Amino acid sequence: MNVKRILAALVLVMASVQLAYPQSRIITKAFLTGHINYTRDTSFIKISHKYTDRKVYLQKATYAAYQKMYTAALKDGVVLSVISGTRSFYDQHYKWYSKWSDPEFAGIKDKKQKAQKLLSWWSMPGTSRHHWGTDMDLVNLSPAFYTTPAGKKIYNWLVNNANKFGFYQPFNAGRPTGYKEEKWHWSYLPLAKIYLQEYTRQITYADINGFPGSEAAKELDVIKSQVLAINLACK
Repeated sequence: MNVKRILAALVLVMASVQLAYPQSRIITKAFLTGHINYTRDTSFIKISHKYTDRKVYLQKATYAAYQKMYTAALKDGVVLSVISGTRSFYDQHYKWYSKWSDPEFAGIKDKKQKAQKLLSWWSMPGTSRHHWGTDMDLVNLSPAFYTTPAGKKIYNWLVNNANKFGFYQPFNAGRPTGYKEEKWHWSYLPLAKIYLQEYTRQITYADINGFPGSEAAKELDVIKSQVLAINLACK
């Protein structure tokens, strides 16, 4: 699919979102950095066990688009499942701290080096796209899975069809910096694109704090080297 067709498809999807969800939320620093209770936020919804075997929340617009994508995939013999959705700052803090404390990284005493090592796969709290209710991890988190026939079938379907429903892979191959490729991570761009623009406008390194290694965020320039190190189609 060429760039013009991608942009045209995205415009149509964004227009449908505006019609279905005309009252846009106020985009605050708290929202952008995950300092909200998404289980009580009326923009979010707990998704049905038809689509996941876990307790997962997404923004309503993201969920509506995913349901359509799920149905289309099923017709083509591809079964999708959501294994992770919205995460608060505290959800992400738990993941980050668990890895920070992991014996695998215990030998790294320099905080900057340690943070840089973790940033291959894990986002610092306050910098994750999962805070927004627009991003999902699908099917399997193992890169090895996507080398199997089943994994290749799922990924190829997503590459060829997910854009029709507004979903894009932010962490694709070939980026010079940022997280490693994540074939399971898909973002609902009609909303995520807006939030990313607001993130770069509102968030500074003074807002990225409250977890071990946060003092390295500015030195590592994580807004540029991680948050913005994404698929060009997602910017």
